[in-house]
Order: sequence, then C-alpha cells, then structure tokens
Amino acid sequence: MPEFVIEKSMPGLGNLSPLQRDLSVRRSCSPLHGVAPDVEWVRSYLTANKCYCVFRAPSEQALWDLIRQWDIEPPISISEIKQIAGPNTQVEG
Repeated sequence: MPEFVIEKSMPGLGNLSPLQRDLSVRRSCSPLHGVAPDVEWVRSYLTANKCYCVFRAPSEQALWDLIRQWDIEPPISISEIKQIAGPNTQVEG
C-alpha cells in the first residue's frame, strides 16, 4: 500500500506542552484514520509550526476525496513517499 505525507500548518505547535502537542496532532490526523477500509494513519512528525502525518492509502486522490467528504481543513500538501533513506538503508540496482 502506498504511503503519503500530509503537510499541515499548525502555528504555535512547538510552544505547547508535549501532551498538548500530542492531542492537537491526534485531533488533526485521526479524523482520516479508518474512515475508509484502506486508509491508515501511521505516524506524525511535529515541528514548531507544522505537522507531517504519514498515511497509508490507495492513492493521493483518495485522501483528497476523504478530506472533502468529511469537511476536514485542507492540508498544505499531500505527497507520495517514493523512497526512504537513512544511514542504514541500502539501495539496490
């Protein structure tokens, strides 16, 4: 299943307590989790003013359609993850 990063603006996120940040991100990302059979919230990365939520979904369009259907505040962007790189990843080919 493809994975996507949903970029959301959350001004002041970094000024909140860890509990408040967690609750804010859960309120922001969890509405999409499980609303369709193949949509799953995997994790989120928090910065001072943004949240990057990783979702598994059939397509980018499926996420946009759910956001419109459930009247969720639109994100800045949705991007498909093409590759994960890090100090321990190996690329073949």
